[in-house]
Amino acid sequence: MKKIVTLTLFLVFLVVLGSGVFTVYAVFWGGKEVSVPSLEGMSIIEAVDVAQRMGLVVRVDQVDSLKKSGLVLSQWPAAGTLVKNGKVLILKVSKGGQRFPLPDVRGMEYEQSLRALQEEGFTAGDVIRVSHPQVPPGVIVAQSPAAPAAVPRETRVDLLVSLGGAKAGTAVVPDLAGRNEAEAKRLLEGSGLKLGTVRYLYTQTTPPGVVMRMEPAAGKTVSQGARVEIIVATAQKPKETPPQEVTAPGAVTIPGQQKPGQQTVVVEQPSQTLPQVHEPARPTSVPQAPPQTSPEAVKKLAKIRYQVPPLTKPLELRIEIVDVKGTRQILKKEVKGGEYITLNEPYQNEAAVTIYLGGDFVWQDRYR
Repeated sequence: MKKIVTLTLFLVFLVVLGSGVFTVYAVFWGGKEVSVPSLEGMSIIEAVDVAQRMGLVVRVDQVDSLKKSGLVLSQWPAAGTLVKNGKVLILKVSKGGQRFPLPDVRGMEYEQSLRALQEEGFTAGDVIRVSHPQVPPGVIVAQSPAAPAAVPRETRVDLLVSLGGAKAGTAVVPDLAGRNEAEAKRLLEGSGLKLGTVRYLYTQTTPPGVVMRMEPAAGKTVSQGARVEIIVATAQKPKETPPQEVTAPGAVTIPGQQKPGQQTVVVEQPSQTLPQVHEPARPTSVPQAPPQTSPEAVKKLAKIRYQVPPLTKPLELRIEIVDVKGTRQILKKEVKGGEYITLNEPYQNEAAVTIYLGGDFVWQDRYR
């Protein structure tokens, strides 16, 4: 019995030893070697079929590519390498990726081109600014890739932006009307200029935050680095200031009519009024002072410059002037958005010029 057990254990030992030797041989010395085939450029179905017939195991990695979906882009090990049966072969296969139409932003201003690209899911790449005599400053001259084209979303679009055709050391003031304050600043900086004073004007005809006009006017040539003042629309009404009493030449003080701490003034000629002058009723018992000629009553010239803001339809523009001669209308006509108004109106002493657009007050200037 003892001999049988010993013999059985010896046979089991031989089997285990033989299996180990066979495994080591199969791993290090055994197996048939094959040359890895060239699979690049094949479809994944064809490549897998060829590899499996040669006894290779295929692992597929999909990657983004402009080439059509399912195409083998690369392989590892490389073609011609000798490997044993059962070796893992890694194939890089194209996912294809969607392509989308690229917008053509040539001729657009820089900020507008950025919005157009973003709306289509693209982003701007490098921005190069060059002088161009035929293209206004801040306008896109060219783009890369050029449109029309179909490209992946992640493609970055390089832009060539015009600095205008100004001479060295000068710049052309871009048209800022209709843009918001931030856009105006970027457009000025792109033209080699700086943003100067920003003035806010209450109006109901232009959206709040939109530039109505600029000084110097658009298209003028100025020095590089010059500051440009802009006037921006606002929906906030200006605070009303209490009227101030103004003493005109030849005015007469009426006893008993003044409030504590206040002197009531009567202007000698009711038909001659100054801006923001409030006259109390004149008692008939008070004699009028004889007309006097003030040495300051000399004629001056009010230079009125106004650019109509962007409009959806034509509106009536009315301009009035008030000086010592009274109130008079100097312009009343229908205008379109962007129209530039230039007037030179004589006045005496001091004057106030008020502009109404579509029946709404939009601006007032004082001349002294």
